[in-house]
This record gives sequence, structure tokens and C-alpha cells, in this order.
Amino acid sequence: MQLIIKNGLVLQSNGTFLRGHIGIDQGRIAALWYGEIPPLYESPGQIDAESYLVCPGFVDTHIHGGMGFDFSYEKPGWEKLQERLSSNGITSILATISSLPPDRTLKFIDQAVAMAGENESSRVNIAGIHMEGPYLNKKKNGIHLEENIRPGDVEEVRRILGRAGGLVRLWTIAPEFEENIAVIKVLAAAGVSAAIAHTEADYDTAMAAFSAGANRVTHTFNTMPPISHRYTGIVTAAWQHGAYTELIADGYHVSPTIAKMFVAASDPGKVILVSDNNEFSGLPDGKYIQDNRGIIIAEQQMKTEFGVLAGSLITVNQAALNLTRWGFPAGAALRMASENPARAVGIFDRKGSITVGKDADLVILDGQFDVKKTIKGGKIVYESK
Repeated sequence: MQLIIKNGLVLQSNGTFLRGHIGIDQGRIAALWYGEIPPLYESPGQIDAESYLVCPGFVDTHIHGGMGFDFSYEKPGWEKLQERLSSNGITSILATISSLPPDRTLKFIDQAVAMAGENESSRVNIAGIHMEGPYLNKKKNGIHLEENIRPGDVEEVRRILGRAGGLVRLWTIAPEFEENIAVIKVLAAAGVSAAIAHTEADYDTAMAAFSAGANRVTHTFNTMPPISHRYTGIVTAAWQHGAYTELIADGYHVSPTIAKMFVAASDPGKVILVSDNNEFSGLPDGKYIQDNRGIIIAEQQMKTEFGVLAGSLITVNQAALNLTRWGFPAGAALRMASENPARAVGIFDRKGSITVGKDADLVILDGQFDVKKTIKGGKIVYESK
């Protein structure tokens, strides 16, 4: 065995924890033992996880960057971002792009593909690409630049999918335009998850999008019409359809009270915790410049100079902790940061659960979800001091 983790409280797919031991060999989970002492193996490494939680590595499917690095820009900083992510238990991500012009979009694709080619030696696995835009509604642009938002273009989509070589796993789109519905159909046929956001769509339009092949809502409640006791909207349609729903559980993008109501009313296997971090997440409070706009970090929030939320500062392990503080079981919250996102983007065959044969991407946590060790592909990529 390459590595053995002993005596940990191992997260199960039903959300419970069982005291057990994990054997790792050649980067994969090779054996599991529960309620007994594991057989003696010669192993170069053993970790005693007594009193700690052992979970699948976290999967963040909506992250633009952090620590001064952004996937949409050609700038250094990926190493520093990996340090932040692995210190928070994140072992896989979808590199996320904001709306860009066609030429810069293709440069992003090339950069993401090249970075994914280095997965074996990196601390964090780039499991795919999340295209957030450019086929959005300018009236709900958030911090996407209006000049980069454009109607859906099926031929452009096919070019991007071909160039990415199967790496595009998620695409966020506004479904109220005919061209965009055509794009959703192309994405669904290609096995790419299509998500709804940055939209003015009502319930009927959202249901039409789901019927066309969409299966997800991006940063639920944000950049979309609200629901009320008389107005059924996108969230209601998502519940009815059984779609996956992202949640930024920082307490600012969605109030804790509404987040509690939302999660309680949802299928717990469909809620996906995301960070929606951007270039400046993880940096100190202050004013930063992006695309000639001021971005201000203060009071645990990141906003434009005009008060528009510009992504979050939270990481998914912190989001999971918030859910426990709001009354949800630890196991359910941790699955929303690991198993659910892995299922939603088609990588559950090798990520997202502690199962023999899967990649040995694991995180060892204390009761406050502070990370003690992060293991990717059987190698320790982070240890707390």
C-alpha cells in the first residue's frame, strides 16, 4: 500500500460517518475496512485520523480564480491559488470563464486545456471548464461586461467544444432567447450540463429550457427574478424538474434564512455548494482593479464600486460549515461540496465518494471543517501546521 489512513470517521454516501481505515495504492482507493483493525501492510506512509472526519476531496464547479489569478487572463498565480484551494480541501475544480470576446474565449480554452494537461503534477485537478456566458441577458449581467454578452451561436459553441476536446462540462446561459434554446439543445446532445442564470426568464421559460436539456441553475437566486407567494420562477421550475442548484452559502449572496428554507425544501442530492471566487478572493481587504473597474473587498464581501456583488470570498468547506450552523447535518453539507458536484458534472465515476477503485482524493477535517490534510491522487498536497 502506498498510504494507509487509520481510525478516521469516514463519510458515507448516506451522509453518516463510520469509523474506518482507507488503503491507497497507485493513486487510487485500494481497500476500505470498517469497525476493525486493518490488516498489516508494508506502507511507506500511515496517517492516524483518530477523531477526525475523512471525506472525499471537495469539488468546486464554479470558480474564476483567486489570490490575484483569474483563468480568463494570461497572468501568473496558479501555484498560489492551488495553495489556497488545497488548504481548504479542494482537490478538483471547473476552471470558470466570464463573458469574453470570441478571440479571448478561445485563448482561455487553450490555456485551460494546457493547464489540465498538468493535472498529475498539480495540487488541484482541473476536471473541466465552466463557461459562464457569453450568451446571457444584458439586463442581468452582474459583473459580466455588457459588450461581451451576445446571442447564442451554435457554430461558435461547436468550435469551442471541439477545441476543448471534451473538457467543457458546464455552460451557463440565459434561456429566454430563441438562439440560446438552440444552444442548450446542442449542449445537451454533447453531454454538457446547461445551467440557467443571468436571466429574466419566468417559470414557463425555465421549464422550456429544462425540457430542451438544461439541468442546473447557476448561483441560485442571484441574477434572476425572485420567487414569491404568487410568482413562480426559476427556482420553482428547478424543484419541479429535479435540476441541480448551485448555492453560494456565504450568508450574503443568499440570506441565511432563505438559504435554510431553500435547502430544506430541496432534494439534498441536488444542492451544489460553490464559491464563485474571482481573481481577488483570498486577498486582503482593499480596492482592486479589474477590466478598468474598481472592486472593493470589505466586511467579508466583494463588490464593485456601485455595490454589485462581484463573486464571493468563501470556499466550499466554509460554505459547508455555514450549512451546519444553519441547522443541517454535517454529512449532508459535506456531500454538497463533494459528491453532488462530482455527480452533476459527470466525474462521479472517479471523484466525489470514498469508494474502492476511485481516485484517492481525500480531505481530513476537524469538527469545524478546518483542513488537517488534503490528499490528491494518493499524495499529501497540504498539511496544516
